Amino acid sequence: MVFSSTIFVFFYLPITLIGLFLCPKKWKNGWLLIMSFLFYFWGGSVFFPIIVFSILLNYTGGRLIDWFRQKGKESWSKICFISAIIMNLGNLIYWKYAKFLLETVQDIAGVRFSIPDIILPIGISFFTFQGMSYVIDLYRKKVPVQKSIFRLALYISLFPQLIAGPIVRYADIEEQLTNRKCTVDKFVSGIKFFSVGLAKKAILANSLALTADKIFALSAEQRTISVAWCGLLFYTFQLYFDFSGYSDMAIGLGKMFGFEFPENFNYPFISCSITEFWRRWHISLSSWFRDYVYIPLGGNRTGNVYLNLFIVFLLTGIWHGASWNFVLWGIYFGVIIVLEKLISSKCGKNKILPSGIGWVKTMFLWVMSMVLFRADTLADSMAYYRNLFGMEKLKNVGFTLPFYLHSYEIFIFGTCLIAMLPVGRIIYRKLQSSVDEKYFSVFSNIGTLVLLGTSVLYVVTSTYNPFIYFQF
Repeated sequence: MVFSSTIFVFFYLPITLIGLFLCPKKWKNGWLLIMSFLFYFWGGSVFFPIIVFSILLNYTGGRLIDWFRQKGKESWSKICFISAIIMNLGNLIYWKYAKFLLETVQDIAGVRFSIPDIILPIGISFFTFQGMSYVIDLYRKKVPVQKSIFRLALYISLFPQLIAGPIVRYADIEEQLTNRKCTVDKFVSGIKFFSVGLAKKAILANSLALTADKIFALSAEQRTISVAWCGLLFYTFQLYFDFSGYSDMAIGLGKMFGFEFPENFNYPFISCSITEFWRRWHISLSSWFRDYVYIPLGGNRTGNVYLNLFIVFLLTGIWHGASWNFVLWGIYFGVIIVLEKLISSKCGKNKILPSGIGWVKTMFLWVMSMVLFRADTLADSMAYYRNLFGMEKLKNVGFTLPFYLHSYEIFIFGTCLIAMLPVGRIIYRKLQSSVDEKYFSVFSNIGTLVLLGTSVLYVVTSTYNPFIYFQF
């Protein structure tokens, strides 16, 4: 079940909200926990024990860390902490990377053996990182131990951010688990966030995906230069509006339930460097690696700063998927970030390039990386790169660019070019400050309902609703 589906919009969400508002305060967490478990069970009942294992592991690990610390046995507390981290990573590695690692061994050794067909549980990368953040922050004495297994279970399994983020840290939500308020203003704000996110996903991302998937499905011999660039640009925007749309919907759902989740995207396509881009893209993941990997490695203070940066981005690539494409994707950004850091250290804090040139360079580098992100194999990636620069021999070319670009596709693409910039936010704030508050509220709410209604219409009438985050 995904947020942009009829079953969620017309059945699951209304039942969750009705039950939440009918429940007494002391039962609200219990109701959300039940609905979160049902949400995950719906996505694949065979995977349900995995998230239960994650909950039990982190709850038990946290209690043992705290118990030994209270007894003055810090060494045993450390052993429990390390064990919890190893078991969390072991669980993630088995389900997400074991098949890839065994296939790699087969290729290197030149032998063949039976490999189990391991299916990736939905959202395992997200809820594993959330559980680890609790254990790490507890060991660092940044948060108190959670004595209620039900509250910790709700934190790890809360369905709005379970399958696509943002990665919510326990420190950010600890107080909200026991003391949160769901006001009318917050609820209305949640509907607005959800409506914008649903529009990004159902109207923009899904429309872009139709064209992108057709082009990427072509053989290398069938893609002209213009068709290849069209497919790549459409996929680049699809990924952004799909991912940021899900994040907006998650933040909106959280507000409806009384929670405040962190921002996950901040207009990355206005960035003038790849370093800045990553500060604006998937912020919750970037900050997670910064605080739990980069800084412990030494950060900017000790050790080899450039090596630390490279390791972080290599791990970021691996986190995204179990394939050599993602390994290379991580290496690609690791090298770029290191080079930007080196040049910046040599030239000072002044701008290396004029903002316009820096923006063009950044966009080009990001778009190029999307080939690795989208293609199935390294061979497919290399073939697509050859298509982009006219280096592939063509034959049996069935369709040229006009076949894929009609008035609707051009309209959607143009809308994306505007929506990726903070134009809407600027206009919204100017109207908010210049129009009478009463009238502004009315028009804003009407606009939200129109956007929501249009998005729901797309959900109802469309049978094409790709789930990009299954690989995570």
